[in-house]
Amino acid sequence: MPNDFTLRGVPHSLALDGWWLNTEADAPPPNASVPTTKGTDRTADHRMPRIAALAFLIVLGDVLFWGYLPGLSLILFAWAVFGVAIALRPARRGLLYPTTLLALASLPAFEHLQFLSFCFLSGGLLGAVAWVRVDPDKGPEWVMAACLRLVKSLPVAGLSSLIAQLRTLRRDAVSGPSLRWLSFNSALKNWAFPVGGALVLGALLIEANPVLEHTLAQLFRLDLDILGSVDRVMFWSGLALLVWPFLTAPTPSAPMRMPTISHAPKLGLNAGSVLRALIVFNLLLAVQSAMDISILLGGAALPDGMGHATYAHRGAYPLLITAMLAGAFALAARPFLQDHPALKPLLLLWLFQNILLTLSAALRLDLYIDAFGLTYLRLHALIWMALVASGLMLVGWQVLRGRSSLWLVLRAAGLGLGTLYVCAFVNFAALIATDILDRANDPKFVGQTDWYYLCTLGPTASKAIVQGMSKLPDDERTIQYAACLNPRPSILNWREWDYRTGRINGYLTGQIHEGAARHENPVGR
Repeated sequence: MPNDFTLRGVPHSLALDGWWLNTEADAPPPNASVPTTKGTDRTADHRMPRIAALAFLIVLGDVLFWGYLPGLSLILFAWAVFGVAIALRPARRGLLYPTTLLALASLPAFEHLQFLSFCFLSGGLLGAVAWVRVDPDKGPEWVMAACLRLVKSLPVAGLSSLIAQLRTLRRDAVSGPSLRWLSFNSALKNWAFPVGGALVLGALLIEANPVLEHTLAQLFRLDLDILGSVDRVMFWSGLALLVWPFLTAPTPSAPMRMPTISHAPKLGLNAGSVLRALIVFNLLLAVQSAMDISILLGGAALPDGMGHATYAHRGAYPLLITAMLAGAFALAARPFLQDHPALKPLLLLWLFQNILLTLSAALRLDLYIDAFGLTYLRLHALIWMALVASGLMLVGWQVLRGRSSLWLVLRAAGLGLGTLYVCAFVNFAALIATDILDRANDPKFVGQTDWYYLCTLGPTASKAIVQGMSKLPDDERTIQYAACLNPRPSILNWREWDYRTGRINGYLTGQIHEGAARHENPVGR
């Protein structure tokens, strides 16, 4: 380090002017401010594209959503957010997988927008935006880490960013009042006379020209609905707070650590208790299965006063809960399988019997549906029973092949998500309406038609209702539910459209035109 060169008696300001005598050419003078790229300018350079993108999405959201029900507009907005996230990304490589993910997540909402399809669309957008933020050379654990960080930032990131911006403005207001005052004082001196003179001259001209006065009065007449605008401004603010985290999604600094599930908790069990429990449980289930087979398939007699419907209703849901508890017990018994040679075959027998128990519960529920008809709850219970039976099969394969608990968790989660994804494309309302009206046309169920429940199924059941009602005699068309039993097409804006509703509207429109043609030409009927 060079020695400082000091001249005695030289004023300090003059000594500073000679800094170049003993320093390198590129070194800055003492006490000089060095420009840095980490300051406000660089932050503003990164902030302005995001603010512009946020403004674009707010305007687009207002056009798509304000005053309309969500439908196709929700898919368009999700793709707009995804496109903006891509545009703000420095490197635009590896877009195939996130684009495919969002496309698959958009299909259920395109078919019919409901809560389930909305969840898939939201989850797909979260995953796609997070995937875009990850380098394509990195593995899925990085994508999961990015998605987790985005999910954590969603509730508060937009509000936190707003508070940070307000703090920055407040800090700037405190740090530089003198500079701003000088700038304001200079602007005031330069513009005070021109603005004041223009106001005086303009007032005289307006007073002398009635036409100009009337034109300006019409131009500046404001008809503001302040109270009506508050909810719209709140909508803009809420939309901005929700969208902002997608534009500022952080890149993860480390991959997500996959949990290691080596074994289930022992819960105070031991090999001896598990062995005895499996023997007792298997014997009990064997008795239950034998009785179910004899009654459901063998035609064995029921107790006096009990019909098959009551028998089915009493056993369907308790047996399902029993099968679910059996799966939990199987997981708790896995750590002891190596302690006794009989434990593994007994556990497999236990799982097999519980699969039979689930099938028995499904058969009971089917008998109950045959007696009282189909509803949402009964239909969902059938799907859940199929999932439980499939999950027990997965547990049995895990025990047989010695797979890890993480292997089971991932496949069970995939099985559940896959089932929900398929269910998003199924029109359950139409299935239920068809079943109700088929039963109404069956002489065995005369007077048992639940017209009220039929009318609560919503517009997606309209096509099935029209087709089912055409098979019934005229006396079944009740006056009380005439509007429900003779549905009309929904009046939808293009923003509210989805494929299922559009298809049903097309069918109902065709039926109305066909009915009008028959009315005009009764001879050709």
